[in-house]
Amino acid sequence: MDLIQKLISLVMSVVFAFIVPFGEGYGFVANKSLTIEIDESSEYQQFNGFGASACWWAQNAGDSVYADDVAKALYSKDGLGLNIYRYNIGGGEADNPDKRVWSSRATESFYYFNETTGEYEYDFTRDAAAQAMLDKCLAYGCIDTVVLFANSPHYSMTASGSAAGSYSDNTSNLPAENYEAYADYFLTITEYFIEKGVPVKYISPVNEPQWSWGGGWVGQEGCHYEPEEVVELFRVFARKLKASGLDVQLMGPESGEIGEITESYFAALYNDEEIREVLGSLAYHSYWSDGNRWGKESFGTVIKENYSDINVDMTEWCELPCSHDINDFGNAVLMARVMAEDLALTRPNSWSSWVGVNNYGINENGEMISDGLLVADDDFTELYTAARYYAVAHFSKYITPGSVGIYSNHSRLLGKDIDLGEVITCAYKTPEGKTVLVIVNSGDNYNVATNKLFGHMEVVTSTAEAQLQTVYSGNAKLFVELPANSITTIIYG
Repeated sequence: MDLIQKLISLVMSVVFAFIVPFGEGYGFVANKSLTIEIDESSEYQQFNGFGASACWWAQNAGDSVYADDVAKALYSKDGLGLNIYRYNIGGGEADNPDKRVWSSRATESFYYFNETTGEYEYDFTRDAAAQAMLDKCLAYGCIDTVVLFANSPHYSMTASGSAAGSYSDNTSNLPAENYEAYADYFLTITEYFIEKGVPVKYISPVNEPQWSWGGGWVGQEGCHYEPEEVVELFRVFARKLKASGLDVQLMGPESGEIGEITESYFAALYNDEEIREVLGSLAYHSYWSDGNRWGKESFGTVIKENYSDINVDMTEWCELPCSHDINDFGNAVLMARVMAEDLALTRPNSWSSWVGVNNYGINENGEMISDGLLVADDDFTELYTAARYYAVAHFSKYITPGSVGIYSNHSRLLGKDIDLGEVITCAYKTPEGKTVLVIVNSGDNYNVATNKLFGHMEVVTSTAEAQLQTVYSGNAKLFVELPANSITTIIYG
């Protein structure tokens, strides 16, 4: 931190020392007090944006009465303004006569068995609703990155004859002799989307390879791979991708959690020279690490020290298991904390929610449970906005693609004893010249002072009572009040 910022921090401490004792007329006795330091000279990663996957809801949403509402809410500037769209290349379980997955997660494939010819063929009129959903979202002009990802190879290529995984635990369901067929299939579909004008930037043929998939659990499509199997498969993809001339890169391995297992998959892909030529992103999911600040910071250090010259993207997260009613603002605070921790500690180049929309269930307490940002019934005749939608909005509406992560941290000023872990922050400089600070408060009311004392300030706050409310807009002021259990975005400049 430079000398001027240190002086400002010292001034804030002195100001608090005089203001706090004066009493309720100044409004600070009842609240705990923090100072947040922002250092714009400490730059970290470039940030490429926020996204969500269209798995599996787009197959129903695209031809529903709510298709336009969903597209606007997720992918327009009036909505979340997401710029990353993850399109699922399904393994075809909806067409499989021996289907093993839940019906709501069974996918229709472009590759199907033509009973007339007795051959597997391509038909790109299939998956029509999902394609229509993508087209509606693209029309809003926010999307610059489409990722084509698969949970499993097509069922016809697998050892079990199902895209739901092997019959044995922790065993790959894709025989090595079918690696080339899988790559050809994936690139044929990729070429179709590119010729259609879809901005496909990445293809991602593997998803959460460390999980067992299959065996005794077949709820969705999936395929296990050991690190060496991922490398062999990606080498085939790399060779065929280079030969195809397609202007896309590989993304992988979409590892299911942070930690040593993910690091082994990362190293295996990154250190292979043939793969590195077309590897554009190392991708991971942030499941099972909620609140694990040490683990995220440690993983962020591994990324910084070993993979600073390649994009590292967080491509999936949702609450697991879902324990909040969709209207419970506690869910929004939880999601915002996870996002802020990921962005400040692991520092990925992008961050994507698991699904934009999902159906719901009713738990034993009569609560509506779902992991979507938007929530629908099975037939898409009902549509709701989950509280967590507003958590994403506090980031995606203000931290624009091309922003750069900067240092932010908070400390206790004078006043009551506080738990610093109740407050999480992250900060960015945007291409438009603004500084954006997101503050997630899962504790009591706080008074916050920052070292940004000049220029324009806009304060946007969400609580259980009201969401995305602009509570202040004007010249920068010293103190901002954080309500209990709230999310606040401060935009400077």
